[in-house]
Amino acid sequence: MKEDNDVSRIFLLNPDPRLLSEAHRAGVQVRSARVEAHDESVLRPLLKEAAAAGLFVNPARALRLLADPEAVQRLVRDNRLSPDAGAVSGAPRLTVETLSVHGMHQTVGITARMPYGLLHPAPLTEDTAAEVRAVVTALLDLTGYQYGPAHTGVTLTRQGPVITGCRAGLADDPVPELLKVAGGFDLAAGAVRVLAGKLVEAARPCRFAAAAELSRPWRQGAGEVGVVPDVRVVSASGSRGPGHFVVHADSPEGAAQRVTSLSALVAGEAS
Repeated sequence: MKEDNDVSRIFLLNPDPRLLSEAHRAGVQVRSARVEAHDESVLRPLLKEAAAAGLFVNPARALRLLADPEAVQRLVRDNRLSPDAGAVSGAPRLTVETLSVHGMHQTVGITARMPYGLLHPAPLTEDTAAEVRAVVTALLDLTGYQYGPAHTGVTLTRQGPVITGCRAGLADDPVPELLKVAGGFDLAAGAVRVLAGKLVEAARPCRFAAAAELSRPWRQGAGEVGVVPDVRVVSASGSRGPGHFVVHADSPEGAAQRVTSLSALVAGEAS
């Protein structure tokens, strides 16, 4: 490990603007590069140079594997990480957020895909959540991933959790906002921290947070929707639609009710 090195600097490959913004806010210097992550021969000298400068980097093989969905599925299949569940259409789907430092993987959030959108934390039993965490961290171990955030898709079947995909990097919005609303955990800040070689402590969710997609852009001020209290809007980046609105509740049922009751108003569908 490199605890004695300057940890106020991080290395980002094909940097996410959200991580760049957080690093700037935190006063962390960023060294970055944009390259084709599928080519190990290009990655190796670049990563070697960054490591020699005292930065924490991932092995080229890990980055190449996680950039290739088919390679991830081969790894899952060849190592029998997921049961042969056949068709998984209609089965509950989850997204799992992890932060890795020195090869240790911490699950910081499990989010469920619901008929109306997203719910965090996913309403799972302790045993099921443990199974999901175990299979995701086993996959990351097999890839050799060492530092940074990862986003993994999991489908729950009667035979057990089935990994449907995994990539390095932050989850798409609005997942980071859900983690923040439900438990106060800042995923981007945690990612910058582990990329600097520091441990993180995930906040335990104290309530549920739900997100639903907007049907059209919503005018907002300071992140809150007009006269509707406790409703946040997460704008979509680029041209990926008008974004999402996020609410909190004390239970999954309460979250579903809030989303249903607010959809007409917030999504602009009221007559």
